[in-house]
Amino acid sequence: MGKAPRSVDELLVIHDEQLRGRAPARAPIGAVIEHDGRLVRTHYGTHGTIGHRPDALAGDVASDLIDRQQASFAARFEPVEWKVYAHDPGPSLAERLTAAGFTAGWERAVLVAELEAIPRPVHGAPGTGVRTLGYGDERLWDEVRRTAAVSGPHHTPLTELEADGLLPHRDFNVDVLRRDGAVLGAGWACLVDDSEFVAIGGMTGTHTELVPVWAAWARNRSGSSGGFGGRGAERRYLVAEADGALRDALLAIGFRQITTVRSFHWTPEGTPATTRPVRMLLLGPEYDDIHGRFDARFDLRPSISHYPGITEPPASVTWHVGSTTGTPAARHRPELDRIIHRGLRACARPGEQLYYDDPYHQGYRFDPRRVDGPGRPRWPGVAYREGDYALYLTSDLRLGTFGHPWEESLCVFGAELLAEVADELTDLLGTVMRRGGRNEGNVWTFDSRVVPTGHEP
Repeated sequence: MGKAPRSVDELLVIHDEQLRGRAPARAPIGAVIEHDGRLVRTHYGTHGTIGHRPDALAGDVASDLIDRQQASFAARFEPVEWKVYAHDPGPSLAERLTAAGFTAGWERAVLVAELEAIPRPVHGAPGTGVRTLGYGDERLWDEVRRTAAVSGPHHTPLTELEADGLLPHRDFNVDVLRRDGAVLGAGWACLVDDSEFVAIGGMTGTHTELVPVWAAWARNRSGSSGGFGGRGAERRYLVAEADGALRDALLAIGFRQITTVRSFHWTPEGTPATTRPVRMLLLGPEYDDIHGRFDARFDLRPSISHYPGITEPPASVTWHVGSTTGTPAARHRPELDRIIHRGLRACARPGEQLYYDDPYHQGYRFDPRRVDGPGRPRWPGVAYREGDYALYLTSDLRLGTFGHPWEESLCVFGAELLAEVADELTDLLGTVMRRGGRNEGNVWTFDSRVVPTGHEP
């Protein structure tokens, strides 16, 4: 006999313990997570959220607690959402938020299903089926994004999952319901790291045919890490927020309502940013464009033994990463990054975003004036890394850096950037290998070695 299903009260306890008032194992890309007692604030740069554990506000709410949260989001011009659950103990947080200027938004049921209660996927009628999107489905991805943008509100918008840096199949699944080649609807579900849950992020309609597909995916993902590299856990539950027809449809296929939740919203004065400080790029049009244009202009030639790896432009200097006395390069890297980051920030034009590109892995687009420092996400990437190429670039490729792991070199190009960093880099690294692509002084390039002149093999 199978294990008896858990009661609604048991499911509520598990939900609250695993999903509420907690920070993920790693912050979403471009976001900053802060703790204020048992509250958790997440700043995305464009908006923010506040979460709390059920007992965090069991006593009287401190008079300045809500004020502190508003001040934190006002400093960033970020609109904020705070969810209030019906079963939370203590004085009414909803009343306090309303008095502080928050506006009540949607109210939805919180629904949980044990995976064992969800039937296995079945084949639909001829010409009808569910397709899980993957790489290469660009047309369908675009169609789903357009449909998702005009539906909802969703528990987690699809655009937010992608902006968080989650990866399809590994961290979340997007599925479309099709009939005779036409898309009838779509939905997406996401592993919740360090938990036993898979969260239904959203559906573009009442498409419960997708739920068995997500349950099967969750069973297959049990024991694997969730988003952002969280530790593996067995997946036991699906969780959703829904109202109206979708709520009724989910209840009909095995979900149970454990509580209700209402959103409260507050918008400070000022204009919020329209993009996060950092956005991950991976196998998309923007990633392909910046890498393709760099390759075309600089003629990237990947090799572990033949150098240089690019055609270095006239306004460039290439240093050997490490000192002439053989000090390990790793000792220089924090200072190397500080110099490069300062120079790139100084040279970036107002409103200009930069790119960090690893040609064979993920890349990033970021605003150099909104990263690094207290209350900001970290600067993405490093100027030089072992085992992988590393590039910092402006969109127009007028300046940037190219770190070559096999030659152990760093090329800085662009007269403006060189004027900012060349003296400091020479003081730090010592050995200049090339200027404008030409060997410099008593150093020249021979296959995989940097060889002083007079010692040619």
